[in-house]
Formats: sequence, C-alpha cells, structure tokens
Amino acid sequence: MDDFENKDYSSAEKSRPDYYQPEGNGGYQSSHGSNAQQNQSTYHYSYGNGSQQGPQNSNYYQPKDQGYNYTVPPENKPPKKSNAGKIIIAVLVVCLAVAIAGIVMGITNMDKGDSKSDKETTSAQTQDGEDAAKTNDSESVPLKDKNNNYTVAGVADKVMESCVGITVYSQQADAYNYFYGYGQGGNSSNEPTQSGEGSGVLMSEKDGKTYILTCAHVITDGDSFTVTLSDGKKVDAKMVGVDAQTDIGVLSIDKTGLKIAEFAKSENLVVGEQVVAIGCPGGLEFINSLTSGYVSALARPISSNIGYDNECIQIDAAINPGNSGGALFNMQGQVIGINSSKIAATEYEGMGFAVPSSTAVATANSLIKVGYVEGRAKLGIQYNPITSFNNAGNVIQALEEKGFKDCKGAMVINSVEGNSDLSGKDIKQYDMIVAVNGKTMTSTDVMTSILADSNPGDTIKLTIARIENNTIKTFKVDCKLIESRG
Repeated sequence: MDDFENKDYSSAEKSRPDYYQPEGNGGYQSSHGSNAQQNQSTYHYSYGNGSQQGPQNSNYYQPKDQGYNYTVPPENKPPKKSNAGKIIIAVLVVCLAVAIAGIVMGITNMDKGDSKSDKETTSAQTQDGEDAAKTNDSESVPLKDKNNNYTVAGVADKVMESCVGITVYSQQADAYNYFYGYGQGGNSSNEPTQSGEGSGVLMSEKDGKTYILTCAHVITDGDSFTVTLSDGKKVDAKMVGVDAQTDIGVLSIDKTGLKIAEFAKSENLVVGEQVVAIGCPGGLEFINSLTSGYVSALARPISSNIGYDNECIQIDAAINPGNSGGALFNMQGQVIGINSSKIAATEYEGMGFAVPSSTAVATANSLIKVGYVEGRAKLGIQYNPITSFNNAGNVIQALEEKGFKDCKGAMVINSVEGNSDLSGKDIKQYDMIVAVNGKTMTSTDVMTSILADSNPGDTIKLTIARIENNTIKTFKVDCKLIESRG
C-alpha cells in the first residue's frame, strides 16, 4: 500500500531482549554481554593441628647446626605459662557451635526439599554417576487469569482453529503475447501460478458453505484460491466479493463443521486494551503465528487503495506482510478487527492497523447477500484529484482568490455515469468540485465523510468551478445520490 504495507508475504521480525534488529535492515545486532574477566582468586582457610608444621606450644624443638639443642628456661625463673590450652578450648567451642548450626540448617533444608514440586530442576551431584543437573516437565501454563479472562496462551488455545492461511493464484499472460499481442507463447497449459499469500478467519457457515473473512487487497487480483486450515488441510475456495473502500473481502469453501470465530462489537474497544493478532507473516511457512500488543489508538484515518479514508484500530502488535486479512482478537477470544496494514517506513516501528470488526462484518454480510455493500451512497462520477495535474498549484491559488482556501482536495471530473443525477445537468469534463454542502474541499475526506453519513436518495449541494478563457467561474448544483454497487 505504498506508505502502508500492502503486500501479502514477507518475513517475520524477531524480538528478543538480548539483541535488536531494526526493520528494513539485515540483522544488525547489539550485544549487551560483558567481556570483563572475573577475579578467579581463591582463598584457602585451614585450622592448624598437631600433625602440621608450626608452633604448637612454647616448648617446641628447633634444629641447630648438625645436632639438637634443648631450650630450657633458667632455674631461677618460673616457666612461662602456656596459652595452648585456652586456644584449644576456644577452637573446640567454635567447632561445636558450627556443628550445631550445620545440623539445624540440614534439617531445615530437608523439610524444604520435601515440600517442593517434583517438577523442579535439580543441580545436586549424584552418587551413581548420573548427570548433576536434570530438567523436568514445567508447570502447566494458565489459560485464564484470576479474573477469569483468557491469557494470551488461552486466547491462542481458543481461537487457533478459526484462523487460516490463503494462497492466491493468477492467470499470467504469456510473455510473447504480452509484448506483441499475437502468436503463441511457451506456456501453452495456461495454468494459474501462485501470486500471493495472506491470512483469513472463519466467519460464518450457511447452506453447506463456510465463509472466510479476509482483506480485499489479498484476493482482488486472484483467479483461484486455496484455504489452508489450522490442521494443514487445503481446500479450494471461491471469491464471494470484495470491497476496495473498506479493504474487506470474502471467500467461501464447500466444507462445514469447522470452528467459526466469535465476533465482538469494535465500538466497545478502549485504548490500552490488550489484543492478540494471528496470521501468516511471510506466508504459509509461518502460518498462524501469534503476536500480542495493545490498542494504541482508535478511529485512525488510514487511506485505502482507492483513496477513501477508513477509521482503523491502531495497534503495536507486530504486523508483517502476510498478516493481511488475519484476525485481531480481544482477551475474551473474540474478533475485534481484521489486520490490514502497517507503516512500513524504516523510521517507524509498532504501528499496525486493523479494520474494525463492526465495519468488517457489516461489509462481509452485504457481500455475501448481494455481492456489494448495500446502502452506500455515491455521486456517480469518475474523477482525478487536482494534485495530479501539472498546473495544480496555479489553479489552487486561483481558487483561493475565489474564496476556496487550500482547495487541495478538489475533484476534477473525468466522466459522469449514465445513472448519475449529474448526467442530465450542465456538467462537463474537467469541471472541478471545490465544495460540498458549503465545505471547501481541503481534502477528499470532506466528500467521503459526507457520503459516509448519507444514504442513496439524499441530495447534496456541490460547488462547481470551471475554467473558461483563462478565467474561473463557479456555480452550484444539487445532486441526488445513487447507490454504489461495486
């Protein structure tokens, strides 16, 4: 989608605490480890005893020359009293205290060991030659929290069977025919080739069919489709319809009894709510990959493929090419959006967008029922934005002198449909719609927002500007809106 990601496959981003990998770069890594060596000095402490060399009392033997001499105190002086007895007693007291403390600690540790789970990791050395460290089964991951809401693992457990992968195949014109317009090419079989992959979610079941909700841009250009279920089984699918304005599309398969997803009203979403996105980033190689994040903002205006702005849910959960069409779930395991796009510029990170579930469901139901979105109003014209013309700056300046300030959203009429209310009025090619209901067309959003709030049969007032003889004249025209059917 130009500035927004609109491809159907790519690679998934990694996210670990010990390295970073910026989007759009090939694995630049910043290590947070330390190379400083630890001090390996070891201090040995020992207690002296009678078998070791060293002073044991004040009357010890010392070698002198080649013989042995006894050191004897003078007879007229009493011998000095030895402190050896006191030292021995002190050492014995200390040893006794240490022994008692060790016994107490040993008993305490035995009690603690008895109360621990058998699932702990043990690092004590064994006597029979077994490995000193063992890994055992981990504790079961909780699927619900204390408030009875699903955890992320709980959401995955509940909804994964409702999530599917989509493979798109297209008939590609032979290269020889494409360049020369005649003759036979090398691909005589005319077999469709794979042109893209995306994601989807099982939406509903009716009359022996299961309907898959996805994005319009995933399937619009396809000629045939395959849906890959969560168990790996592949089923042929047919296109039911697409709506470029909301970027919603629907496929169907001739299979029932599958796990249909639950849907919630997206109007109940709040900023900061935790969400889970499931899809196929990078294609079916990574089918049903899960990412989690939070609702960053609501009602973000995001341009669709045909220039209309949709109010989308902004999320920080990782969204990559191939996630398009996949479901965005709340923590009750209900679909609250269809992942559609992301800002793909390298200076942005964590800015994905989803079509709100209320919009997606209403659009899909209408596509299933009649093949188009019922009740949508339109003018019935083909147009080009004024900014696509070389002399746009001069025209916008001239319109500002006429009182239409910053008229960058002016719509230059190219043609009028036969069923449009404007077809019987004085409207010519290159006439410009510069205001609607008195509001200057500062952007095309002015028109699309009015059409979104209108119904077929409603009348709106258009201000038309026409250039004749190097001058601009303006006039007003009433236009009765008609129903858009595609």
